[in-house]
Amino acid sequence: MHRILCSLLMLLLPIGIGAGITTSPLAAEEELFPLESVRPGLTGYGLSVFEGAEPERFEVEILGVWRNTQPSTSVILARLSGKGLEATGVVAGMSGSPVYVDGRLLGAVAFSWLFANEAVAGITPIEQMRRLSAWAPPVSSSVAYGAPLELRDLVSGSLSWQQVLEPMRSLQGAGPESAVSGVQWSTVGFGSATQRKLAVELGSLAPAGLASDTGDLELAAGSSVAGVLVDGDLRLAVTGTVTERRGDEILAFGHPFLGVGPLRLPMATSEVVTVFSSRMSSFKITNLGAVVGAFEMDRAAGIRGRVGAEAPMTPLIVRISGLVDREFELRVARLPLLTPTLVAISALGSLEAASQSTGSQGLDLRARFDLAEWGELEIRQSFDGELASQEAAFYLFAFTSFFLNNRFENVSLDSIEIELIQYAEPRTARLVGAHVSQTLVRPGDRIELVVDLQAYRGGAFRASLSLDVPTGLPEGRYSLLVGDGISVDVARLEVEKTEPQTFLQALRFLRSFHSRRELVALGVFRGEGLSVGGEVLPQLPASVRSLWSAAPSSSATPLHLAVAQESVIELDLPVEGIVRVDLKVQREGPLKEEPAAGDSPATGRELHQSAPTSPGGEDGSHPNRQPDEELM
Repeated sequence: MHRILCSLLMLLLPIGIGAGITTSPLAAEEELFPLESVRPGLTGYGLSVFEGAEPERFEVEILGVWRNTQPSTSVILARLSGKGLEATGVVAGMSGSPVYVDGRLLGAVAFSWLFANEAVAGITPIEQMRRLSAWAPPVSSSVAYGAPLELRDLVSGSLSWQQVLEPMRSLQGAGPESAVSGVQWSTVGFGSATQRKLAVELGSLAPAGLASDTGDLELAAGSSVAGVLVDGDLRLAVTGTVTERRGDEILAFGHPFLGVGPLRLPMATSEVVTVFSSRMSSFKITNLGAVVGAFEMDRAAGIRGRVGAEAPMTPLIVRISGLVDREFELRVARLPLLTPTLVAISALGSLEAASQSTGSQGLDLRARFDLAEWGELEIRQSFDGELASQEAAFYLFAFTSFFLNNRFENVSLDSIEIELIQYAEPRTARLVGAHVSQTLVRPGDRIELVVDLQAYRGGAFRASLSLDVPTGLPEGRYSLLVGDGISVDVARLEVEKTEPQTFLQALRFLRSFHSRRELVALGVFRGEGLSVGGEVLPQLPASVRSLWSAAPSSSATPLHLAVAQESVIELDLPVEGIVRVDLKVQREGPLKEEPAAGDSPATGRELHQSAPTSPGGEDGSHPNRQPDEELM
């Protein structure tokens, strides 16, 4: 009786009855239409949401099979029509739309081509999607699979939006031979500037809203479904279509999301406001609904989820102050590959929603990362200029990426708190010179270091440090590298040339980083040593160094310079630049200054320094002058 009723329903569908179908015409145990039976000229229909929440029918004409596009993988090519597809082409958000031939499930709409003159789509066979059910769900959501950043990347400031958003671009190559997936990126609450940055890299990006009554939305074959990446006061989601529902199991998309295998991603309902036609790629404008489950498997043939499953998210608080006071409560998906990107764009989006994210300005960043059993790590940094907000976002990306994708430990990021203090204009002062009260010194002497600074659109001023010459210094040249915290940190990396070998060493190193608000004097002298096992061993006897060099391990790096001291003062505004001041250490005999070239003996204790670095390029990078070993 059941099959008779289904056959009658199929006879009625072509004359317009059943336009608002919410499930496939057969139950979950229906027969599938096998790939080997696919022939050109076959006709069928598909289901997708074009308005509201009810799936509607569109027509399908099979063009043929594109065989072995990848090993053991074939794609069905079809021409779609109806529901305005002749004009819009394949619509972003249709990924996963089920296609039926002879009342049997054939597969899912997966990809199309930009600027196509007709709605030709690639269909992933349902046999390939059903294999997703054989994979077990993940035990943990914290498996790291992103590309790790090295410690020097955290202070170099050499990232770009392409690097930050690259993990989210993987969907653009989901189809074969330059085809693009039919997935739709949707944002709620993000401003136009942030959306433009995302759109440049992601392509199919559309603003979305929130569904007014999410309780009535159900997931069935053809329903709109979303994977939630950012939730709370701002939302970012990737939207597609349910291919098949069997019990609580959901198959969707017909192509990979990230292709990472096991994952935990919140799964939400969605409704469609309208379809927006575009010559490049048409898309659906959606309202995002409630989270009702979780996606748990992500492979080449699609993505699998379960209604009722849970996917933990990382709480993220972003506080904006200075020009306006605003607080955003957010949650970001725990996907090590994507979480750093999500943190960066959430901070930028919050700043834009509260005030502004573009234009010349000043920003002070403070962030606290809760690393579970590893404790908390706080970072501070200042940014100024046209790219201030972008540099702050990159800084957050770099640290989050290192925590989640480091090569030492599987680290859980339990929560993040970010504070962005905004200023109406840049404040960074340029370091133009430095001098000391005396250049000929004995170990243990106290000297005064005076630094000359040039304020942004203001006059010159000075800052000073009192330094005690280290007692253990050998005779000879002793150089002070004086500059902003970032530039001196970069110089220290070059001097010590060490790479942590444990996460604990890495944390200790991260906690030693300085901000641009800190004026740092780093004392450096020539001393032969080694960098071994993530630790610096300065001033080693030649016999010890030779033993290490003779050992088969290549973990020891020779060092020719050693850090003797580090002194820091905090300024009221950021500073940029680095200079070197040279001293001469004399341990015995009377101190006698040698006059500088062109000076009389009476003025021989004047400035001995290298020229300061320039204040940075047009790309917003900071100056990084490296220490000159030959001069040491």
